[in-house]
Amino acid sequence: MNNDNVSFPIINSTSLQKEDFVEWVNEIFYTRIKVPFIIVTSLSILFYTIVLVSLILGMRIVSFFYIVEVSVCLIIALCFRFLIPNALAQWRYSQSCFVNKDSSSKREVFFYKDHLELRAGDETLTRLSYTFIKKIYLSEHLFIIVFPKQVNCIVRLDGFSETDFQIIQTRIHREMGRTEVER
Repeated sequence: MNNDNVSFPIINSTSLQKEDFVEWVNEIFYTRIKVPFIIVTSLSILFYTIVLVSLILGMRIVSFFYIVEVSVCLIIALCFRFLIPNALAQWRYSQSCFVNKDSSSKREVFFYKDHLELRAGDETLTRLSYTFIKKIYLSEHLFIIVFPKQVNCIVRLDGFSETDFQIIQTRIHREMGRTEVER
């Protein structure tokens, strides 16, 4: 698609809600802990299966200490998968509400040909070049753009028309030198 004649900027002014923060943190957090979480839960299930089978057969091959140790590891893994992301999302949402409570101006993201700008009213808060993008994620409702040093730009997908979103993706991928979006 040739989008050189498209009028820029493309603006997304859809407000982020609490559910968006939960979706964002869950997406980013789970991506980072996916492999360790799968390993810990799989090995825990295998361990419990072996213990259960040995108990059914009347053998006691594992001490109670190891059962407690594996259980603690599993509980920690489950906390990192389910509790911590939700608490972090709540904290991020509270921060956002606190920062924006005095602001009568609405947060908007302006997508240009080679960069994006985050604005509140007439003030430009930040300007980020597409060339610095590390990853892009598409979740159910969000377009998440990850920059270095844990900087994320989160916008709702329903804030774009289908054509505008395709244009932005094409532009970003061209600037990044990549062709795919992670899901």
